[in-house]
Amino acid sequence: MKIRFNIAILQMLLSAGTTFAQETGDYGYLALPVSAHAAALGGLAVSIVEPEVALAEDNPALLCPEMNGQLALGYMNYVSDVNLGHVAWGGRFLELGGWMGSIRYLNYGTFDGYDESGVSTGTFSAQDIAFSCGAGYPLSERWRVGGLVRALYSKYESYSAFALSTTLGLNYYNEVNGTSLSVTVSELGGQLKAFEDSHCKMPTDIQVGWSNELEHLPFCLSVTAYKLLDWDDRYVDGSGQLHKWTGGEQILTHLNFGAEWIANENLWFAAAYNYRRQREFSGSGGFLRGLSFGGGFKYRGFSFQAAYARYNAVDGSLNIGLSYQFF
Repeated sequence: MKIRFNIAILQMLLSAGTTFAQETGDYGYLALPVSAHAAALGGLAVSIVEPEVALAEDNPALLCPEMNGQLALGYMNYVSDVNLGHVAWGGRFLELGGWMGSIRYLNYGTFDGYDESGVSTGTFSAQDIAFSCGAGYPLSERWRVGGLVRALYSKYESYSAFALSTTLGLNYYNEVNGTSLSVTVSELGGQLKAFEDSHCKMPTDIQVGWSNELEHLPFCLSVTAYKLLDWDDRYVDGSGQLHKWTGGEQILTHLNFGAEWIANENLWFAAAYNYRRQREFSGSGGFLRGLSFGGGFKYRGFSFQAAYARYNAVDGSLNIGLSYQFF
C-alpha cells in the first residue's frame, strides 16, 4: 500500500533549503519574479514603466497598448531540480489599454516514494501552476489602473489543491520628469479546494514603488516597500538561527533599492540591494547575498534579458527572459 503522506510534511520537503515559502505562505512561489528585468531589480519592480508584458504580472496597471502582439518566455533555475517557467501574451484593450494572459509553472523535480514497510513504490512529482489573465486602462493622462485574476493549481504526489486570487494595481507616471509611483495589492483570495482539511494562507501583500529617471543622466533609481502587512520582528537566517530585527532594521527589511543604467533605448543594466535577503539567506549576513544584477538588449522586436539573484539560502538563481513583438 502506498504511504499516505501528510501534506504538511510533503510541503516541508518541497521547501527544504528555501526561504520564500516560509516568508509568503504556501503559495510563496508567486513571490518569485517571472521577469528577468524585475529579477535584476531585486524581484520587486512595480513602478518600472516599460512595454514588457512580463512586468505586468506584478502590477497590471502597467499593461498598455504597446504590449500588443508581444510574446514573452521566461525561465528560472531556482535551486537544484526546482525550475520555474513562464509564458505570457499581451494584447490591446479598448484602444488605450492593454491585456495579458500567462501561465507560470514551477516544477519541484521527482521524489522517491516508499510504502509503510520501506519498500520503494517508484517516483512521484510535484508542481504548482498559475493561470493569469488581466487588463490595464488609463484613468487620465498620468494615471493607470489594472487588475489581474489567477487560477492556482497544485499537485503534490496524489494530493491536489485549487485557489483563486486577484492582484490590483495603480500607477502614476509623469513622462516629463520621469517619475513613476505605484501601489499594488497582490494575491487577494483563497483556496476552493485544499490538500487536506486545512486551507493554505494566500501570500497577500501590499507594495508601494517609486522610480525616477534622472534628468540629464541615463539612470533610473527605484525604491519599493513590500511586505507591508507583515511586521514580525523575528527571522531565521541561512544557518537556521532565530534572530530579531532591531532598531532601524525593521524599516530596512521592508525596502528594496534598485538602480538601472539605460545606455540607450535598446540596452540596459541594473542592480539592486535587499537587506532582508542579505540577513535571512546568510548565517554571517554576507553583503553579496542581498545583491541582484542583470541586463538586457533589444533588436528589431526581439528582446533578451538575464539576471542573477538569491531567493533562497542554498544558491543563487539565474533568470532568463526572451520576448518578441509580432505586431
